[in-house]
Amino acid sequence: MSIKYYTHFLLQERPPSGMSEFRGIVEVSRVLPRGDLKEAASVLAKNFECDTQDIKVLQWSRLH
Repeated sequence: MSIKYYTHFLLQERPPSGMSEFRGIVEVSRVLPRGDLKEAASVLAKNFECDTQDIKVLQWSRLH
């Protein structure tokens, strides 16, 4: 069973690209601790194959 979250985040890409902005629904296989943006950044970084510090989560909320 997957858990859906709405996310809005920035991704620091390699130069010359700079920052990219993303919004959308993310499905994960487990419930993440409420308000744990570090864990959310970790999930997103795995998906984008980048370092966690390259992700800045602006919004992360569970959908019901």
